[in-house]
Amino acid sequence: METKPTSFARGVPPEERNGFYGMEGDLIANAQDAQPIVAIVTYTLDEVVTKTLAGETYPVVKAFSIEPLHDEKAIVAAIKLRDAAMKQRTGVDTLDLPEVDE
Repeated sequence: METKPTSFARGVPPEERNGFYGMEGDLIANAQDAQPIVAIVTYTLDEVVTKTLAGETYPVVKAFSIEPLHDEKAIVAAIKLRDAAMKQRTGVDTLDLPEVDE
């Protein structure tokens, strides 16, 4: 059976685990000069799909919690962690990703 790439379940975590809840007004008000939003997202394995006739199987992950970061030091630290993890995974020093103003 061929293993396919991970799929992502639709939907967002409930209010108590969704840091975007209650930020709608701020996001809309700042839409003109919006920067990428750095957040810590935790996923859980939702299911493993097996398509017997197609000979495929793949994991499906679901967002468990989302916490946008607001503190500049935390944002910079998160970006550094992300970049280090991507370098370890891909072997590439820098990836062409949009950044927030540091």
